Amino acid sequence: MSWITNLFKSSLPADFFTGACDIHSHLLPGVDDGFPSKEKTLEALELLKKQGISKVKMTPHFMKDYPENTRENIEKAFKEFCEEAKGRPMPQLSLGGEYMLDSAFPQRVEEGLLTLNKEFKMVLCETSYMMMEQGAKEMLYDVMLKGYQPIIAHPERYNYASMSHYKRWKEKDYLFQLNLLSLAGAYGKPAKEKALHLLNEGMYEYIGSDLHRLTNVKEMVSSIKLSKKEIDSLFLLLENNKRLG
Repeated sequence: MSWITNLFKSSLPADFFTGACDIHSHLLPGVDDGFPSKEKTLEALELLKKQGISKVKMTPHFMKDYPENTRENIEKAFKEFCEEAKGRPMPQLSLGGEYMLDSAFPQRVEEGLLTLNKEFKMVLCETSYMMMEQGAKEMLYDVMLKGYQPIIAHPERYNYASMSHYKRWKEKDYLFQLNLLSLAGAYGKPAKEKALHLLNEGMYEYIGSDLHRLTNVKEMVSSIKLSKKEIDSLFLLLENNKRLG
């Protein structure tokens, strides 16, 4: 039946990215497992500009695997990159962070978290793909008590999570961010199926690229096939993104 279903699905519209704001990327060079050099980052930003993307939030990893990624160091790296890239054709840049809920997270909270916007202090959070670290639930609760609004990055990628997990998170008022390339199967079939289910259940609020490399991105984006309802849902997520811009 799948091939019949696909007859009623379409590729993303040509203007899908026009005016878009990408709220999740690993484009800040040389600070995590994302883009390794300024040259590679500039190449990617010029491509995103050509695709119509108008704003990009750089959200490097904050986790125990990168102890040198303090708020002070990341803000310095961002400022230096913006100075060096001044005048180049690229989207408007701003800085946020993607925070792993691990043993280093409480220290990051004490430093002050880099948020996706100032007004509502929305902060991108993630867990391990295999299991939540001990104390992660309490960390999320504590961060809300401190006035932050958690956005769970790519919930479709968490192998341990079932619909009961997702429903509990929504009951606690956590927001969800979809990785666009999950819909292309970039993280495997289970993540794609979860992404489609969560999308159709209306459980996402935002969408991001989670861009680490340019390899095969064009091909993966062009391979995404969705129903009209699903594409309309993605446009609503893009509108939410713009409000964070």
